[in-house]
Amino acid sequence: MAEALTESEVDAFVRDWYHQLDVHAPIDEVIPYLVDGGLEFTIPEGTRTSHAEMREQLNAWYTTFFDEVHTMKELSITANGDTADVKLVVNWKARIWNPPDAESKFLHFDAYQTWVVVRSDETGKPAIKSYVVDELAAQPDSTPL
Repeated sequence: MAEALTESEVDAFVRDWYHQLDVHAPIDEVIPYLVDGGLEFTIPEGTRTSHAEMREQLNAWYTTFFDEVHTMKELSITANGDTADVKLVVNWKARIWNPPDAESKFLHFDAYQTWVVVRSDETGKPAIKSYVVDELAAQPDSTPL
């Protein structure tokens, strides 16, 4: 049986996930943050269910958004042995440039999310099994997506 997840371990994992996105970490280093079988990753762009789909999604994000900053506003973790339920609100700021626009556009949203984190069979570390963006709330200074 896998070692139980702790709230502090999951907290560090969630924060590290957003750091990896902010620095556009190599996709091969980000993919292990996601389970390989049974993944449900639901975002405004649609639902992704495999590492292959997530590689495409990460590449799309990395080539679309820049100067990204994710700031945790609320984080609630309930550890349940080998799983953890996570509710969070993350503030996301980024820039986007659509050629041939003369200037980039500023994006600023609060993302309300629900996750299920499990211990990865492959790495023994926490991994996202379910990731759902419940709401993406534009802030007053944001350009629409």
